[in-house]
Amino acid sequence: MPDQTPPRRTAAQRFQSLYVRVMLRLLPHLISLFRHTSPRIRAEVDYLSPGYTFMLSVRGTDLACVCTRTAKGSFKRVPPRTVARDVEPGSGLDSADKSAVAVDYVIDFRSLAYAFLCFSGGMTLQDALAQRAFSTRGPNDTGVALTYMFTALLKMFFGWRKAYRGKKPTAVPVP
Repeated sequence: MPDQTPPRRTAAQRFQSLYVRVMLRLLPHLISLFRHTSPRIRAEVDYLSPGYTFMLSVRGTDLACVCTRTAKGSFKRVPPRTVARDVEPGSGLDSADKSAVAVDYVIDFRSLAYAFLCFSGGMTLQDALAQRAFSTRGPNDTGVALTYMFTALLKMFFGWRKAYRGKKPTAVPVP
């Protein structure tokens, strides 16, 4: 059987990959920074207990970010080598390796294009959820808190984008 080489990525796909990679790197810093300016983000961060760990990943790529909440309320990135390998991320099970970090919740984007749309402000999380652009694993209560936190974070970060601007109420003519 001949070896098949993967198809070459276009310039747009390389740009999207780079952009999503940078945003995933910045994510714990943005959460930690914006929790000081947004009461909504602060409330959702406070709902998550210290040590709570979540992962964002993009199927078909090596793009992933694992973040954990510190005792001070900020988030820090977890190095990939310390993530537990003996339990499924988002399963709620503890790892047998006490030095490994078990992931409590996973948000897994279906494709790089969907991740790019969400991380660039081209699509809201609600629209992405309606289109099944990502799947989740983990407890629903903390998943809701993460969704509200990310929605507030993206709205602050991309408030100038059409997807995040508030809808103007339509005027109803008075007879």
